[in-house]
Amino acid sequence: MKINNVHNISYNPIYSNHNVSKVENFYIDKDNLTLKNQNFKGNPISEIKGIYQYLKAQRYAIWLNKYMKTQPNYEQFPFRNLSMEPLEGLQYGIKVFKGLTIKDIQYLCENLHVIAVKRGCNNMCGYCYADAKPSKREMSWEDFTTITKGFKTFRKRLGDLNLFGENLPDLGGNPLIPRSTGLFYDADCMNLAIKDKKGKLYDFTDLATELYNSLGRRTIFDTSGWEPKNELLQKRAEKYAEYFSKPENMEKLNGFNLSFNTFNASYIAAVKALKKGDKARYLRLKDKFTDRISNAIYTFTPLLTNEKSDGKFMIITRSFGINAQNAEHFDFAAMFGLIEEVLEKVENLYQKDLASGQKYVKNEHELKAYMSIIKKRLECIDTALNSSGRMKQFMETFKIKAPMQDHTETTKLMIEDLEENGRYHRVLAKRLIDTDGKVYHMDYARFFPTEIQLNIKDKTSTPPLANLRDFVVKKDLINQPEIRGSMSDFIE
Repeated sequence: MKINNVHNISYNPIYSNHNVSKVENFYIDKDNLTLKNQNFKGNPISEIKGIYQYLKAQRYAIWLNKYMKTQPNYEQFPFRNLSMEPLEGLQYGIKVFKGLTIKDIQYLCENLHVIAVKRGCNNMCGYCYADAKPSKREMSWEDFTTITKGFKTFRKRLGDLNLFGENLPDLGGNPLIPRSTGLFYDADCMNLAIKDKKGKLYDFTDLATELYNSLGRRTIFDTSGWEPKNELLQKRAEKYAEYFSKPENMEKLNGFNLSFNTFNASYIAAVKALKKGDKARYLRLKDKFTDRISNAIYTFTPLLTNEKSDGKFMIITRSFGINAQNAEHFDFAAMFGLIEEVLEKVENLYQKDLASGQKYVKNEHELKAYMSIIKKRLECIDTALNSSGRMKQFMETFKIKAPMQDHTETTKLMIEDLEENGRYHRVLAKRLIDTDGKVYHMDYARFFPTEIQLNIKDKTSTPPLANLRDFVVKKDLINQPEIRGSMSDFIE
């Protein structure tokens, strides 16, 4: 399906015969540009111009919204394809966008992939693309809601136009797919819980709800499990399982993922012990790892019990494939062995539950049904690994050779496109907002700093992103005239 190129439409705002308009307690005389509010203590000339520009942009936005709703497939038309000049000023008075042009905001909205409320991870997985390390850096709840409320206000001014191009085809030409805005880059979602200035804690359910209600954007939950004896995380996981088992809550997510792979830190330590001849330590650490995964699967049982949740709950298994060399402890065979061990432990947990409290399993039929679903979740192993993050060092440590995804050429294309026109790319790039409000241009494995930083309270330094490149996306690149293609390039 195709939709009209609305961005080609020209429009001259037609003002009413009234010379005075009221906006946020200010009265602006459009003929004389004089400020009628004597209590205002700011720069009158600056505020007059800002409010007047907002009035013009607001009128255009109202007309545009009415027109767009008369067009086919209106809901698929993204903000990125509108002409920005008539909308300059619509951001006036939104705190988080202070100092940003309308083109800066449009650029930020182009596939907003991450708002990182927390940075860093303690899991230290060997394949981690983000090269995550422990960190205590996180946003405050106030800074997070400054961002979300800013977007919510901006969306409202645009008549709830799709800001983020959520349902665009992927690069392989596949059908429309739902895109997400993650709440993390290098953190485990089990640890995503931030505080407000009074110390109140807001966990993933609060964060996902705020994102969905304010930005109209779904997120993704990802975890590699937790230690079963960690009472705080265990209770939190049980809460999430129950909460997202309800269809109205799972609607806030595009996916709920448990990562199960041969690159977990405990399992890597186990293999190292085996190579040193310490079989007892190998078995102990491997057992610790499979306990962790089987407990997570068991805890997330409520996600298997209704159709809406079941379709979004995935167990993502990863290992090296058959083309890898020297990967005997990290390949298909090793992964299948770990899967069999986990399945046996999950079934044992269900049997104990059936024999005692029946928290999840009420009868043998349910037990078999759950085990069948879980086996299907585990039978597809992902071997499409890439060489970024810690993977390169991991492979050198174990002398593993394997074909890997390499983003070198993609990175070159992105830089060429940025230098050429600053906005539109052969690769559908993404944006990341870091905990300090700084914005980064990214693909799956490379980051480019930009000159954009959102106006939040805490702008102290955040841990550096992995694979950060020297090329800076400057505002003059972002704000130059756009090179626009047909919407048929994006929606078929």
